[in-house]
Amino acid sequence: METTVQEIAHLVGGAVVGDSETPISGITNIETPLEGFISFVEDEKHLSALESSPIACLIVPKNLEKSSKTLIQVDAPKLAWARLLREFYPGPVYSQVVSEQAFIAKTAKLGKSVTVEPFARISEGAEIGDGAVIHSNAFVGDNVKIGSGTVVHPSAVIYHNSQIGSACIIHAGAVIGADGFGYVGTSQGLEKVPQVGNVVIGDGVEIGACTTIDRGTIGSTKIGAGCKIDNLVQIAHNVVIGTHTVISSQTGISGSSKIGAFVTMGGKVGVGDHVEIGDGVMVGAGSGFPSGKKIPPKQIVFGAPARPYKEARRQIAAQWRSAEMYEEIKKLRRKVEALEGKQKGLPEVSS
Repeated sequence: METTVQEIAHLVGGAVVGDSETPISGITNIETPLEGFISFVEDEKHLSALESSPIACLIVPKNLEKSSKTLIQVDAPKLAWARLLREFYPGPVYSQVVSEQAFIAKTAKLGKSVTVEPFARISEGAEIGDGAVIHSNAFVGDNVKIGSGTVVHPSAVIYHNSQIGSACIIHAGAVIGADGFGYVGTSQGLEKVPQVGNVVIGDGVEIGACTTIDRGTIGSTKIGAGCKIDNLVQIAHNVVIGTHTVISSQTGISGSSKIGAFVTMGGKVGVGDHVEIGDGVMVGAGSGFPSGKKIPPKQIVFGAPARPYKEARRQIAAQWRSAEMYEEIKKLRRKVEALEGKQKGLPEVSS
């Protein structure tokens, strides 16, 4: 990569402060400040920290303009940086060839310019949209529908009757449409409840590696358009997730819970069954929701059980002070005991 600050500013629609002819040889982040490279910062603190670094140029918000570095001012620095990465490091170009070593059922339907790599399997009645990519060893079950431009990575498994939207990314080892965890107790043990529903995933969804999304017992487990789901997430039967929600790794969502749109969930969150989380809620990492809990929209919650962030902070602070408070209580107890002892030793006063 060899370009100039001016050319990059043109690409991201930014204004240059400094030498527009400064050469740029690569894109990096602030944790790896390489000589002659460009990165981004979103506040004055990080800008000051990079003044003595070998980075050649920084993408900054429009309110930052004083620096020894050449700057490019934009509305959203991180977004501009991400688009630069996409521009200079484009994704793979697929062959648009269906391998003779893939297994394609006779009743399966493939759209135009589809890529199917060796040892992938596409089962009876499946439909693959235009430009979709099915990598080696991926399994597409009976009657699955996959939209145009969707990429299914190696060893992903999509069970029968699942529906995947357009422009989705299903990463390696993900399992979509496995049976939900449903049983009825009897005197002889647990009897399995048939899981006869499916999974429906909207457009533009990304499913991380080794994430599992179970089919509905009856009806559908639904993932809204634009959702981004990290690796190692478990989503149970009949869960409904709204559009553009982000779920981080090691989160588990139990059956029939409803997660709203534009929700952000940190890592290792546990959600009990039949929980309802409103639109725009932010959930701190490690939080837990007991079954049936309802969280109103646009809240920030944290803790186990999850509660409003300010309340959780006060409670955690009290826990941190508990050892100090215990010592104070012991001192007060000794003083009280001493006062009680003195009081018992006083002579009786007759009236």
